[in-house]
Amino acid sequence: PILAGDRVVIVEDVSTTGGSALKAVEAVEGMGARVARIVTVLDRLSGARELFEEKGYRFDSLVTIKDLGL
Repeated sequence: PILAGDRVVIVEDVSTTGGSALKAVEAVEGMGARVARIVTVLDRLSGARELFEEKGYRFDSLVTIKDLGL
């Protein structure tokens, strides 16, 4: 369970615009916890990083679509 005051990392498999992870961020914060960062396995370079950095969240990806040569 997530408790008020907890620090949480949101983990996502693929990030495109960041919409799904943003819903998770809102749910976690709604429980009184704090999001420490968002981590995605694959960033499709379609706006997720910009969305989260604009909102003040740290966003990290393991690989990007460019890393795969696509």
